[in-house]
Amino acid sequence: MGDIVPRSVLVRQGVKGIAGVGGGIALLILKGIAAAGFWPGLLAGAVVSIAGLVIGSSREDRAAGMVTVAAGAATVIASIPAFHGVGWLMSVSGIGLIVAGAWSLFKFWRNLRKRSG
Repeated sequence: MGDIVPRSVLVRQGVKGIAGVGGGIALLILKGIAAAGFWPGLLAGAVVSIAGLVIGSSREDRAAGMVTVAAGAATVIASIPAFHGVGWLMSVSGIGLIVAGAWSLFKFWRNLRKRSG
């Protein structure tokens, strides 16, 4: 129970926590932009999708790029008036990412305290 956690596990937990919380906040912001209207949602979704394609061009960051493209596509779809109800999915996903990131940060903090003392 008091085992020291390896540094690589700590790093992975910290990165997952920060990425989860940051991604969840970004997704909630994109949902707000999509709710503002068709053109803001289309523009923001297109920019995020293009950024995801650029991120995904490297082999190491392919998964992050695909997630970013999916967030951009969801923003575009949520901004279309006929599909405006899709925004709830973005809210649920954003909150889920924040909760999962917070859990990873909690585990990171707990394991960091085990290492220091």
